[in-house]
Amino acid sequence: MALQTPFKAVQDNLLLTKTGDIWAYYQVSPQFIPTGNQEGKQKVKNDFDYFFSQLEKYHDFELQMIPKGIDLEGINNTLYQDIDANRRKVAHYYIDESRKMLQKQLGRVTRYDFILGVKLKKNVMHENDAKSQVTNAISSVENTILSIFNLVKEVDDSFFERFKVAENDLFQLASSIKAKKLSEDELVYVNRYNFIRDMEHSVERESQKRDIHSITDSIIDPTQAGYIKLQTAEGECYMTHVVVDSFHADMRYSHVFECAQYFPFSTEVRIKAQFREKGTMLRKTNTTMKRMKVMGKEKMEQGGNVEDSVKQSRALMERLENQLSADEKFLQWRCGIVVTGVTKEACKQRAKYVTRVLAQRKIVSLQPSADQLQLFYQFLPAEPLKGRNWLQQTTTAGFAENLFAVSQRIGNNVGFYLGRLNRLQRSDTMKDSVYSSRDIVLFHPYVANKGIEGAITDSPHISITGQTGKGKSFLVDMLLMFLSKLKVKTLYVDPKTAVYEQFKRIYEDPVFQKKYPLFCEELKSFNYVNLDADDPECHGVLDPLVMLEGSEAKDTAQAIIEQIYNLDNKDDIKRVLLQKIDEVVREREEGKKVGFMHVIERMISHENVAVSNAGKLLDVEVKHSILQLVFSKGETKGLNTDADTTILGIKGLDLPDKEVNPDSYDSGEKKAVALMIPLSKFCRVFGKENRKQQTAIIFDEAWMLAAARQGAKLIMEMRRVGRQFNNMLILVTQSVNDCNTDADSGNFGVNFAFDEDSERKDILRYLNLEVNEKEPNANETMLANMIKGECLFKDIYGRTGKLAVHCLFEEWTEAFKTVEHTHSSEAESKFAS
Repeated sequence: MALQTPFKAVQDNLLLTKTGDIWAYYQVSPQFIPTGNQEGKQKVKNDFDYFFSQLEKYHDFELQMIPKGIDLEGINNTLYQDIDANRRKVAHYYIDESRKMLQKQLGRVTRYDFILGVKLKKNVMHENDAKSQVTNAISSVENTILSIFNLVKEVDDSFFERFKVAENDLFQLASSIKAKKLSEDELVYVNRYNFIRDMEHSVERESQKRDIHSITDSIIDPTQAGYIKLQTAEGECYMTHVVVDSFHADMRYSHVFECAQYFPFSTEVRIKAQFREKGTMLRKTNTTMKRMKVMGKEKMEQGGNVEDSVKQSRALMERLENQLSADEKFLQWRCGIVVTGVTKEACKQRAKYVTRVLAQRKIVSLQPSADQLQLFYQFLPAEPLKGRNWLQQTTTAGFAENLFAVSQRIGNNVGFYLGRLNRLQRSDTMKDSVYSSRDIVLFHPYVANKGIEGAITDSPHISITGQTGKGKSFLVDMLLMFLSKLKVKTLYVDPKTAVYEQFKRIYEDPVFQKKYPLFCEELKSFNYVNLDADDPECHGVLDPLVMLEGSEAKDTAQAIIEQIYNLDNKDDIKRVLLQKIDEVVREREEGKKVGFMHVIERMISHENVAVSNAGKLLDVEVKHSILQLVFSKGETKGLNTDADTTILGIKGLDLPDKEVNPDSYDSGEKKAVALMIPLSKFCRVFGKENRKQQTAIIFDEAWMLAAARQGAKLIMEMRRVGRQFNNMLILVTQSVNDCNTDADSGNFGVNFAFDEDSERKDILRYLNLEVNEKEPNANETMLANMIKGECLFKDIYGRTGKLAVHCLFEEWTEAFKTVEHTHSSEAESKFAS
């Protein structure tokens, strides 16, 4: 039989073949289910089992998973519109360099489309209208005659109208699996792709082609056994089909479509399927069962034992007989995985990789040597299932185990490159974690509150959690570099002043200045504010009675005092303290230059000895300590945050250990926590300053704030500035419980969760992932296996996956380093076994 392309004509999502068949095509929106969520996957399989069973009346259908090129240049052009004019040069450089480096690493950067094709012929060729039957019959004869002579009959646009009703009925059914009709351009591309595959091409340009000669324009060279070479004006590539020969007995967890997405190179999965007639299958089953019983009986009579394989086959046949009796629907189908490569050797190595990975799932596959050309044509769109080789016969439930249209994509459609989606259960190194994946993750830190279609949240806030040393700081610095290039005014609260020291080391280094001038200029342009309690000009810059008003000023001042001085059972002292705070707040409203220090002075001069002594004690606590930043006489200038990017640090801050109980804090640690209170209030003031200005606050070491009295309330207040004031909070802390209070849960639109071994189940719950309360499940094991630089990332669409944070630029990586390696530490790594 001559090999030919089925394609004849298209209109909208309908395709007419040369033999007169009509196929309808749809793109199925993938469901994004984390790797370890088995219950979620089972639900998808149940839904598709039901859907596939409803296709029986159409007889033939096909499934495709094909890689579609991501238009990185178009994405960048969109991102450029959000770039601040003052940062345009440096931003455009790094955005474009990211595109070039990704294309160099990955070749064509792709994402998978899931395509469903269903043949409508059985529906449309049995219409009740006698005239329609005659018209269809004549058209069928004409098409058959013309196909013999390799001729093409022009199709009038009105031809497709008669099939619209049938297609709409099918579309209503397909809507249950989130399918949308392909546009005519998309359908043309699905056909054209088979002839250009892994070559560099323009999806838009190729989609404009309509005639059969343009769509199939390619030299197909099958002369090298086991391979096909495709050549077009766009270039050339080698391809081969790896076909599935057999699955394990019950098909459970075969997950072919999911498995193919794990490969570190792009592939295609194609399935041609056809429903089997039950009567024929019953007859064949009964005949086979009788033959096997006779074989078993003869073996026993000869004194031998029935082989295990025969017993297993009999058990399977009995199960098949029961399924047929239970009215289950059966399919026969062929599955092929298409592998491509720039060279034959590359294609060969990839094909071996595919067969090896499938074998680990107990799926037997092979790469035919003599049938590649036939397979090429057999897997073309609208070609029904033909031939006897490599056919699988299963129920629709077994067929659904292929897990069609499930993905783990995460991130934004437009944004900066943040890293790769890692589907592996474990990676030994970050290099393995990154380069084992082709799935790039883009992230735009400031789109959640813009009403994005499909997003499940409009909260602009981001939480970053996990234990120290897992990579939180590196991720935060990445986000800071993204924000610094956008039309966003950013305040980074860095209590340890680590960022200033890191960045200063880079922009003052002559080698970096010469090699990376744009980057050094950007780092140097940031407004670094390092609060120093020994500098008189810094005294009182965080005075709550100066920067706040009314009851908020009073409550904040009281919270600071209670953090460093125990007022329990000291009602007289507390009463006077609150009176003095009220006096100063009222005087501030009258325009007097007074501040928090006046509260202490008035307590010292009070006639009550206990009150006076309390005032003196507070005065001693404040002087020559970090608290001098909080107490003023109302004359100190406020902090200058006019710059686009301000990094606020505090010198000499005595950070307590996260594991230490707050009741055991020493004096310096209590003061450090007390300082967090006005600092959070300052952030709130910063966020509310200009409703029209997009602002972002990065609050590092936020667990210290959570440890303060009313800490949860302070965090909640910062979050509630949010969308109303065009403000985003990035809260960086060690525990997910700092972000997930009963009073205000779910107010973070995006979550990055690094591992914290004491909170793994809490982390999974926080991210809405499946949890087994009794023992670790797949999700918990994945979390435990994560290495430094890996985290769970939940995006604005509610999708969660494992992210390998990846920086493309060595100058950024150097600037983000927080630990200096000593000779001993380097030797430790060098001589590690």
